[in-house]
Amino acid sequence: MAGSSGHDLVSRRVLLAAAGGLALGTRAPRLAAASHGAVLTVDGEQRFQTMAGFGASARVFDDPHVTETFDPATERAAVVVPEAAQDEILDLLYTDLGLTRLRPNLDGPGIEPVNDNADPGATDPAKFNFAWKRLDAHVEFARRCVERGADTYFFSPIQLEAWMTEAKPAEYAEWALAVLRRARDLGLSMPYHAIVNEPGYQRSGIWSGEYLRDVIKLLGPRLRAEGFETRFVITDDLNATEAYGRCQTILADEAARSYVGALAFHLYDEPLDRVTLMTKLGDTYGLPLWMTEWFQPDAFVWADTMQTLIADHNVSAIDYLWGFFGQWDASGSQLVVLTYDAANLYTGYNLRKQYFIVGQFSRYVRPGAVRVEATSTDPAIRVSAFDDGTRPIVVALNTGAADQPIEVALGGFPDVEAVRPVRTSATEDWAELAVISVYGTRFSAVLPPGSLTTFVGE
Repeated sequence: MAGSSGHDLVSRRVLLAAAGGLALGTRAPRLAAASHGAVLTVDGEQRFQTMAGFGASARVFDDPHVTETFDPATERAAVVVPEAAQDEILDLLYTDLGLTRLRPNLDGPGIEPVNDNADPGATDPAKFNFAWKRLDAHVEFARRCVERGADTYFFSPIQLEAWMTEAKPAEYAEWALAVLRRARDLGLSMPYHAIVNEPGYQRSGIWSGEYLRDVIKLLGPRLRAEGFETRFVITDDLNATEAYGRCQTILADEAARSYVGALAFHLYDEPLDRVTLMTKLGDTYGLPLWMTEWFQPDAFVWADTMQTLIADHNVSAIDYLWGFFGQWDASGSQLVVLTYDAANLYTGYNLRKQYFIVGQFSRYVRPGAVRVEATSTDPAIRVSAFDDGTRPIVVALNTGAADQPIEVALGGFPDVEAVRPVRTSATEDWAELAVISVYGTRFSAVLPPGSLTTFVGE
């Protein structure tokens, strides 16, 4: 839950992957295993989803929840992250790591604390408060990320106003239109919008698929009438099962369906194989599938999860929970850990191993790359492969406890002369290894135990 604390996440949610509860898919091999190790077969002619990038959720730097500190004089975080340090952290995420996606953690309540009037078609701007983290600070934060390469971003409010009910979807449509107008007035036209974060979670209010459908049918035409191209992300829900039920209701309505841009879910409280529900739904309606919130304390379990989502479930976008968060949350929910001393003075940051794991994908598998078929004769070697339009990219994870020699057959990529391997392991972070020659369409390598290697064609 994007609005929950790290402690809440650990205490209330079951981290299935950390407990070894992931249901991992395997595929039938195409080649007999080589005597010296596993054979990985890539078939560039068999094409699947187009990748939409990698990202994270974010709160603004001075949100008290980021560091769990509070300054009563400013009513903001007591830990002040200097602007130069903020720029450095954003560079780490959106330049060095290559993230292209952002989910601003919009609180929601308090923007329109009291309904402006009884007519949802006549908005009274004086009754709306967009100051600071209600909206304006998120827009400015998102603009800084866009300057560094973010191209997919959307609000997914943690909660809605207390006075909102399912009986009046038109009131939400008015509220969201006011939010999106304000963002555009500040220079940020939102390409996507999620009605509410995790509508199947009690803290968010439990909103039905029928309500979400009706909101889309009311808000969609109003957005188009005002020149917005914003499309809806549905339903950004707690897990695939919750999302599936609500998405079915929305997509069954042709008018609502015409405004939908992506299907989205999180991974809380159920086995990973439940994602199959959403995969089938995406295939049925020709919509991209996004996993928009999850984290795992073990970086290499996270690597396995990424491989499973991409290669087994056709997920085209993966968002880690937090891009950055304070040191108080030791659960592993953030890629960049902000550090500070007992006097609440900012002291710097640390990069979690998950940062480098994500980078094995995000720095090379860019938006627009197409996943192609890839199989392994050894189930301990998890593999995915991509065509970025000019070269193959193969990502191989050795989940075993010993070195594993591999032979890779690059079917469909006849002009590749060499591959450049980059590896993250327990002792390495984006280690650039010696270039490997390709003979015909094959090359050989050795994967250390517990390592993730990206082979980039040249």
